[in-house]
Order: sequence, then C-alpha cells, then structure tokens
Amino acid sequence: MKKILFSIIILLTAIVTMAYLYFSKLNTAHASSDLSLYAAVSKSGFVFSFENDKSILDIFKGQDSFEEIIGADKAKEMQSLKTFLLSSPGINKLFHKQTIYLSFIPEAKEINYLLSTQSETKINNHQLFQVLKSRNILLDKDNASNTTKITLPDSTVFYLGVKDQLVLLSNTLKPVKELLSKTFDKKDDKFVAYIKSGSKLSKNSLAQLYLDFNRIPTVLKTIMPGKLTGELAVLNHQNAFALLSYNFSKERVLFTGTTHTNDPHSYYQLFSETPPQKITINTILPEQTANYNLYAVDNYANWRKKLDQWFTYHKEDKKRAKLIEDINQKYHLNLEALFPKYFRNQFLNFQLSNTEKLGAINLTNGDKLNQLLLDLSENYSDDIKQFKEADILYAYFGMPFKDYKKPYYLIIDNYLVFSNHAGPLQGFLNDYRNNKLLINTHSYTNVNNQLPNNSNINFYVDHQNSTELLNKNIYLPYLKHLQSEKGLKQYEAFVYQLSGDNGTFQSNILLSKPLVIEKDF
Repeated sequence: MKKILFSIIILLTAIVTMAYLYFSKLNTAHASSDLSLYAAVSKSGFVFSFENDKSILDIFKGQDSFEEIIGADKAKEMQSLKTFLLSSPGINKLFHKQTIYLSFIPEAKEINYLLSTQSETKINNHQLFQVLKSRNILLDKDNASNTTKITLPDSTVFYLGVKDQLVLLSNTLKPVKELLSKTFDKKDDKFVAYIKSGSKLSKNSLAQLYLDFNRIPTVLKTIMPGKLTGELAVLNHQNAFALLSYNFSKERVLFTGTTHTNDPHSYYQLFSETPPQKITINTILPEQTANYNLYAVDNYANWRKKLDQWFTYHKEDKKRAKLIEDINQKYHLNLEALFPKYFRNQFLNFQLSNTEKLGAINLTNGDKLNQLLLDLSENYSDDIKQFKEADILYAYFGMPFKDYKKPYYLIIDNYLVFSNHAGPLQGFLNDYRNNKLLINTHSYTNVNNQLPNNSNINFYVDHQNSTELLNKNIYLPYLKHLQSEKGLKQYEAFVYQLSGDNGTFQSNILLSKPLVIEKDF
C-alpha cells in the first residue's frame, strides 16, 4: 500500500512539474510576443495601433485630420518615416502585417511619440542596417546605450533601438534608451490583457485607439497647468480603460468601441448597467454653452440603490442620512417625497463661455415641486429662489452636484436649473425665453446627427464657446495649435459618449467638423 501511495505521489509530482515547465515556457513565449505592446503602454496611456500595411498607410496620407490633430511638424515627420522607411521592401519583409503601436509620450511641455513593433524572429542587426543604408539613411550608432541615431534623406532625425524581436523608433532619444534597458512593469498587465481581449473584435477596423485613463493626466499636464478638476475631473486618474476603433471619414474623427471602469466604486460605474436613455435635457442649454457633463438613468428608485452604495463606500452614508433627517425635522418635510418622486431621469452640469457654471435636472411635475420647496427656500426674485440648507442636491444625485452647497434655483417647464450665484440664472432665463439655445445652432445639430441620441453619460466641449476658457488654461504652443487653420480651429466640438452595457460602456469619441452643404448651381 505504501509503495502504491509513494508511486502516486511521484506521478502527481511529475505531472505538476511538467505542467509548470510547459506553462512557464508558454508564458515566456507569450510575453515575448507582446514585447512591442508592453513597450507602447509602459510610457503612455494614449496608444494608437495599425497594421504595417501599405494600403492603410496610404489612407492616412490622404486624411487631413491626422495632420490637424498631431500638428504639421509631427505629421511631416511621420510622412517622412513612411516614405523613406516603412515603404522599403526590405523593412516590409521584416515587419509585414505586424502591428505598429504609436504611443504619445509626455516630456516636460512637449508630447513626443514612440513607434514600437516586432518581427516574428530575432532581428539581424547587420541585415537591418544594410537595408537602412540602401535607402540613403545615415546611421550613428551609440554602443553604450545600444541606440542608433538615423537621419533620413530629408534630414528628419529619429532614434532607433533594437532588442531581439523588438524595434523601437522615436523622435527623441529618451524613451528608446529607457525601454531598451527596462523590465516591463507588472502593473501594465491589466491594460495589455484588456487590449488583447478586444483584438479579435478590432481585426476588421482600420486602426485602434487604446486609452488608459490612469495615465492621461500625465499627458495633459504637458498641455495645461494645474489639476484636472471640475469639467475635466473625468480625466483625473479614472481607473478605466477604453478600446476604440477608428472610423475613416474626411469630415470627422470618430472612434467607437468600449470603455471599462476597473473601479467598482467609481461614480460612473453607477450607470454601466443602466439602459441608454433618449437625451432631452440638452434642449434647455443656452447657445453660449462651452461644455457640459450629462447623466441619464432609467428609473431613479433603481439607480438610487447604487447611489446609496456609493455614499456608503465613501463613508458619507451616515452624514447624508443625518442631513436628510435634520431637514425633515426642522421644516416638517419628507424629502423622499420631493426629488425622488418628481425627478424624471436626466441631470447635468454645464459651463458657459463666460466661465459661469450651472446645473439642471428634469422633472415630472415642476409646478408641484415648486410648491413643495417653498418652506425650504427663500425668495431672491419673482423667478429665482435659494435653498436654505446645504448639500440637498448632492444628497440625491451625488458627485456632479457636490460643489452646489446652497444654490439659487428656478423651475421652468419641468426643469430645475441652479447655480451658486443668481446672475447666471437670470442670464439663463433670458436666453431660454428668447429661444437662444444651443440646440438651435447648426454646429450642435451637426454633432447630434453624427451620434446616437440614446446614452447614459455625455461629455461635450464646444470649441468656439470654450475659447476664453482655453486661453487661460492651455500652454501657448498648444493654444496656437487649437487656433490654427491647419490645426484644430475648424473642429466644432468634442464629444465622449457612454452607454451602459452589462457593466461596461459602449463608447463614442467624436471630433466634429462643420457640415459641408453642397449647393446646386
């Protein structure tokens, strides 16, 4: 019996050992095949990818949007790279049909870029350099860092690094030098796994954009000083990934795909399982709206359960409950019979071109709620009132309304609109009554016609109405690019749209240009 038991133990040990060795080799080979992807994401949360295919590169050459977004100088560099390097038969043979990753890397007040790819077998440096020399490319090798400065025939300079199957190319030396000596960080595994999980879905698309929101703030700091607060808070270290496919068009830049929130306690996660709603609250926005963050739920009672959990996680549940209880006792009210009962399904924050900030919610019966709020409010004018108690809106809607302590408000046509100051509300009222609304502008109509009208979260920036805000918050080189005819001046708006889908989000990112109307002569 002991011999049989001993034999079984030996056999199990052998099986486990063989399995371990097999999967260790498999994982090593697997990791090796992902070297260019790890290199791409290790320094950037903004990665663009496409196959090394001539037809794709020709499409990019014919699209002005690519140059307008990255700037004329960098676009010229990329075109030189394609003309003198990527079009080479010798280079194409090494990297044919391989994925090329283009990462945008922040350095001081400059955004540089890195291209990473790999061959199916270990690269023969001598053979590669011979191919480069045959293209009249000058090489200046630095043996200490194992990098090579390459000068193209048109004098454009790049820095090349080669390690086994991996090839790195950048317009600056630093990322190439660092990556050649780097052991890739385990924290990138989740982002890499996310990208690979969507690779099959994106095979038929022209190109893909991968976003790691944890790293986007580092990129944006090169463009603008200060912290990402207020309307830009969505980009401030959100623990989320996005995988988006590029939709070719000469009239717009559109990416469609998915966004996944890794933090189950994120405020945005409260909407990830909510069916998309038809958006209507945007019809009240003044024509001078610079930006807005919009949220839509299907049923407040269902969504409220998730909001309660969000407050509990942030350890504000007891404070919130006491706030509601104290107000109820003080004014002999039942707040649960107010906002939960008369709120319809949408709310938003918006900012005007003069920097004024407002919020709004839609209602089922504005007249009734107006009456019920009389004891809780004091009059400022015939139309405008002010809440006597703080944080009421925050208690029932959460994060977007945290900065509205005792706001002034008005109720009109089943909308409650509010602000921390009375002036913006009077201005809003004038615009609303005179039909000076964003929805009536050609540019906003153009944007809405390019996206689904059903969603749960929308982030919108109007380029023209944001001019003064951008002037104060963006470094001069990027401001000039925004205002340049050859840059982003002609783009009307930026939209990031999220629609709940079983715990994740179907997503659209749109940079919209003016609609060109062809005239009949």
